Amino acid sequence: MRFLPIVSLSLALIGCAQPDPALDVTNATVAASANSAAVYATIDNKGGADRLTGIEVDGRVPISLHETTMTDGVMRMRPVEALDVPANGRLQLKSGGAHGMSVGQISADPPELPLTFRFERHAPISVSATVTGPGGMPMEHGH
Repeated sequence: MRFLPIVSLSLALIGCAQPDPALDVTNATVAASANSAAVYATIDNKGGADRLTGIEVDGRVPISLHETTMTDGVMRMRPVEALDVPANGRLQLKSGGAHGMSVGQISADPPELPLTFRFERHAPISVSATVTGPGGMPMEHGH
């Protein structure tokens, strides 16, 4: 029965071999409209694979994750539980692709909003996102 301990040890070593993710979130933007808001950002990874599991506004408003696909000329958006951040790669949250989505109005004054990105393996990352109107137009603030 020497075979079983060798197989168990080999499997344990394979599981430990994956390096930790080394993530950086940049270019965070919230495109807000009267009824919804989309979250876009660039997540660079200089380490092992990870998954984006959620985004929060100011630590209190959850943003759901979505993927947009094109099938037979029809664009579809569907919610997903998580988005892959590839090892030594990039996850681009953008219009027409993977992104965060909130139903309801999100506003900020000044036009920045604190976001927290949550991951399976990496510690949460908090950033300040620029708030724009639909299509990337600057938000107008009347005082």
